[in-house]
Amino acid sequence: YMFHGGTNFAYWSGADYKDQYKPVTTSYDYDAPLSEAGDPTEKLFAIRTVISKFQPLPVGPMPPATPKYAYGWVALRKVSACPEGCTAPAWHCSTGQHPPLSLQYAELLDVLDVLCPSGPIQSQFPLTFEALKQAHGFVVYHTELPWDVLDPATLGAPPHSICDRGYVMLQKEYQGTLERDGQTTLNVTGRAGDTLDMLLENMGRISFGANTSDFKGLLGNISLNSRPLSNWLIYPLAIDTAVQQGWPHTALPESSSGGRVGPAFYTGTFETPGIAWDTFVKFPGWRKGLLWINGFNLGRYWTCRGPQQTLFVPGSVLHVGRPNTITVLELEEAPPTPLLLFLDRPLYNGTLGRSTTATE
Repeated sequence: YMFHGGTNFAYWSGADYKDQYKPVTTSYDYDAPLSEAGDPTEKLFAIRTVISKFQPLPVGPMPPATPKYAYGWVALRKVSACPEGCTAPAWHCSTGQHPPLSLQYAELLDVLDVLCPSGPIQSQFPLTFEALKQAHGFVVYHTELPWDVLDPATLGAPPHSICDRGYVMLQKEYQGTLERDGQTTLNVTGRAGDTLDMLLENMGRISFGANTSDFKGLLGNISLNSRPLSNWLIYPLAIDTAVQQGWPHTALPESSSGGRVGPAFYTGTFETPGIAWDTFVKFPGWRKGLLWINGFNLGRYWTCRGPQQTLFVPGSVLHVGRPNTITVLELEEAPPTPLLLFLDRPLYNGTLGRSTTATE
């Protein structure tokens, strides 16, 4: 199907529609003759052998595979602030006065002023991505509970109105996920005035067929025990712009709570040993999110669903002689010890629902 298995970097993975919405994986290497990294495979040589029986082959050797490197484990940490009088980012500071790096992160709801510098849009009812002129990525919908909910009440959306995944937080505590063609209700309790936030993820637009008018965001009213909620503040997020400008490595804020469940940013750095070769990154114990290296959005991982278990990292996005910055947005739940593993080979064929480990 594919001659060269390329990569759907950033938000370009798109989606199919076959009886239900089916988002495409970040890798587009469907057992391609030329791999995702551009390397010849056994399939390519087999095709070449067959063609040689009918046509003369090009003169000259086959270009070799590019070198790969297993950079190993990288711990994700918060970059500590410089001591008083030092204004350089932590990884450039030469004072030697930095305290040890601590394991920290920033919850997404705590940094909306960074991710949406223009501020929220007020609306009586939710607006779609299209109405907000938000082509890709994420939008936060924020409101408050209008009455006390002492007994569990049903928070829900009409059918086909969650496009494509909604991560629900009450008083900034992660409650669960609502999903297109999946779960569309959650039971919640709270008090009048408690904050309700829903982070909506656009997982890719349907790219062919009869359903290409694929609106994103909240396409209907969110209700509590069938009573519509209103008075929304809507935050179109410009995450890529912030990351490309150096956030959060230049100014990572303190997190307001200590949990590791729900949408949050994790950061780290690593250095290459004098080379910048292609590599593949694995997410042991992580669930779903996105990865940036040096501000470049490498795409989406979803290890708990598979089949893809690694993301391709071209050597061209890596630095030599200075640290490479890593930013991860984990949407559901990070592992107790947030680590990434850089390998010299891809892992594409994880079985649906299989638990991922750090042993491969």
